[in-house]
Amino acid sequence: MTRLAAITATLLASTAIANAGGLDRTGLGISPLFEDGTYAELSFGFVSPTVSGVFPVNGASSGDMASSYSNFGLAYKQDITDDFSIALIFETAFGAAVDYTNSDATYPITAAPAAGPGEFNAELAGNAITAVARYELSDRFSVHAGLRYVTMTGEINFTTVGQTLTYGDSSDLGYLVGVAYEIPDIALRASLTYNSETTHNNIISASLGAVAGIGPAATSTGEYTLPQSINLDFQTGVAEGTLVLASVRWAEWTETAINTQSALGTIDYDNDVWTWSAGVARRLNEDFAILGRVSYERANGGLASNLSPTDGQLGFSIAGIYDIGNARITAGLNFTHLGDATTELVNANFSENYAVGAGIRVGFSF
Repeated sequence: MTRLAAITATLLASTAIANAGGLDRTGLGISPLFEDGTYAELSFGFVSPTVSGVFPVNGASSGDMASSYSNFGLAYKQDITDDFSIALIFETAFGAAVDYTNSDATYPITAAPAAGPGEFNAELAGNAITAVARYELSDRFSVHAGLRYVTMTGEINFTTVGQTLTYGDSSDLGYLVGVAYEIPDIALRASLTYNSETTHNNIISASLGAVAGIGPAATSTGEYTLPQSINLDFQTGVAEGTLVLASVRWAEWTETAINTQSALGTIDYDNDVWTWSAGVARRLNEDFAILGRVSYERANGGLASNLSPTDGQLGFSIAGIYDIGNARITAGLNFTHLGDATTELVNANFSENYAVGAGIRVGFSF
């Protein structure tokens, strides 16, 4: 039961095969910290969204404007003493990518006539490196804390005029603190983790200088934050070889406002994002287990960003977990229905959209 708890919790915490609200792509989980002994893992995920909308005035289509993306992660955990352990985690934690180059010529996505309607693509990306330590106060209670270094970059391409806006690296150091309660005999664990916000201000440079209506040759996004968040993770055994898992994540995206200095305008959010997840894992034999999971984000209404024109989601994942020697291989598939939305500035209607994803994780215990 204990080993089943570890392998399923690791996958449930991972969003390498998911699509989250705001700019979240991983959920900032720390599940490797709870692995037994010395542990290392490598993960890779690929997500392919299908997202399109229609401008109601003339029926012009945005085309499929959501770019596919991949996630990559590394983690290493080491026991220092019987009670004290540390972990180092790298993840592609934040991001968004759009491509409006396939939109109809009359789709008014851009407020920059010089660039031409719909003729641009954009990407924002953020990587996080987390160093976290855990101290076991007893066989039931433990505390954990650490530092997280986050770097944000981006690029916006105006294909009609051949201009590129490049967002230079902007980095900041945040922190995390938390507590966990465990009953090992029944594989029960509840952990609560607070993640601080980080502050950024990307310097923007333009490849062709200033273009009227597009943006200046050199400026900045202005100071913005990636939000503080809280993760609550729970698991417990309910029968021999069967485990129930659940998680809740709150992220304060209403405090984020990124002035892109471009036709995308300011990327901001009308509501904080709550992500709920529940799953059941079942070991079929000594070497193989399966996991099913449902995730949910409530639709909040209001206007959505043109960088992410959806509102809420309902996702379904299934995964297989195979143990071979000291290695553990986890592979899964995900389908997520993306909620309908109306976009700001353009007032286009986006509906019947979805994302599919696949992920693989290889872990080694020593």
